[in-house]
Amino acid sequence: MTSSPVESTSGLHSCAALSRRIRRKTVRLMLFASDIVALVASGYLATYVRFGNLAVPVTFENRDIYVTFVALSIMAVPLWLSFLATEGLYDLDRLSWGMGELGSVSRALSLGVVGFIVFTYVLKLAGLSRAWLLLVWAFSVALVLAGRVIVRAVIMRRRVRGDFAKPTLVVGSNAEGAAIIRVLSANPTSGLVPAGCLSSSQSERLSLDFCSPEIPCLGSARELRDVIGVHRIDTVVIASSAFDHDVLARMLAELRDQDVDVHVSSGLFEILTRRVLVREVGGVPLITVKGLSLSRRNLLTKRVFDIVVALLIVLVGMPIWLTIVAIIKATSPGPVFYGQERIGKGGRPFKMLKFRSMVANADQLLAELRAANEASGPLFKMKDDPRVTKIGHWMRGHSIDEFPQLLNVLMGEMSLVGPRPPLPREVNEYTEHHWRRLEVVPGMTGLWQVSGRSALTFDEMVRLDLFYIENWSVGLDTSLLFRTIPAVVFARGAY
Repeated sequence: MTSSPVESTSGLHSCAALSRRIRRKTVRLMLFASDIVALVASGYLATYVRFGNLAVPVTFENRDIYVTFVALSIMAVPLWLSFLATEGLYDLDRLSWGMGELGSVSRALSLGVVGFIVFTYVLKLAGLSRAWLLLVWAFSVALVLAGRVIVRAVIMRRRVRGDFAKPTLVVGSNAEGAAIIRVLSANPTSGLVPAGCLSSSQSERLSLDFCSPEIPCLGSARELRDVIGVHRIDTVVIASSAFDHDVLARMLAELRDQDVDVHVSSGLFEILTRRVLVREVGGVPLITVKGLSLSRRNLLTKRVFDIVVALLIVLVGMPIWLTIVAIIKATSPGPVFYGQERIGKGGRPFKMLKFRSMVANADQLLAELRAANEASGPLFKMKDDPRVTKIGHWMRGHSIDEFPQLLNVLMGEMSLVGPRPPLPREVNEYTEHHWRRLEVVPGMTGLWQVSGRSALTFDEMVRLDLFYIENWSVGLDTSLLFRTIPAVVFARGAY
């Protein structure tokens, strides 16, 4: 049921613990304080590393002046801060986290070096150490970035608690609008907490009950300004596919004088930002999407990476594998390995190897357990599956039963990282969209294993798999392998 924009905000999310003005001011102060501490510490460290003594004086033409290198570096802190501010590193609307921040900090502090040299020339310093100045720059870049990483971690933690969260209004009630709400609700560290939505028109309504009872429809897009004012909205996200161009332009014009952040969704949920460029061509802003990372050359790189890492794991883990083989043989009659038919790249079937964790006739018993399926879509999951042996429960909990798939990796049937290979009966229920999972070699682990594992729905698994396919890199594979370790050790989401 649609709420009037003039109704009370008591039903909205409690994310408005800090007002927009206070939150933004707090973040700026945190960044400012972090940078001051980093710059002062850089002067101390550079002086100690270069001279081994913090009391070393700088030589002036006027011998009556006594200033140490540490004091000189502290005097220059306002200069460094001014260059950081010029790069937009305290402007929350321009601030870019991650690699963009690295470039901005490096550029600002490099310009700061030039400014510092001019500063020392005006003071007529005769004995300025170039090695010291280089160390100050290096330490400044490293410590400023480290401090900002800490600030970001604190902000994310407070966002999860609700302190720094931004009440977000999603405008558009089509499938894209619903997807935006679902993604934002699942990622509280982004800070964008859906507080409500607006329907695309008076006559169109989209039920959002599947998201949360706390995500009400606050009216239609025509009431945008009123809803923002009444419900203290911080951020507006517009689903671009829900509106014609002239309607979208009108809404952006209405928001011009509103104290809110405005985002227009591109609808490219599966594309990593580094592959998306916004360019102006003939006065027309266009979104350019660069090609897939999985070119022939990169596929060869991925294959070499798989072989080298798989061989290392097999060699290092051989004593453990032999111990597990002995335990399986001693506790359960039947073969040690279980070869299950799975579907690989391009729909080709293969035998995926596992240490046997179930009774020998597990496949025959599956039909009797169909009614107890706890998974969505074509998957079959059952938390207390009676077919699993005692040692099998332990192996599954820590994914030990999956290790023989390293042999599948060495044979080229699987990769270390990629979408998990589906069963033939699951593929029979695939839509054309789901089939895109089979565009690459399946993997032993992937994005969804480190993002919730079996706690995710089938559609969420597919979305994460497609994101991986669209944005592959060796760095991403390495990151996912390292993130898999705690998921395996602590048995998160496994059963």
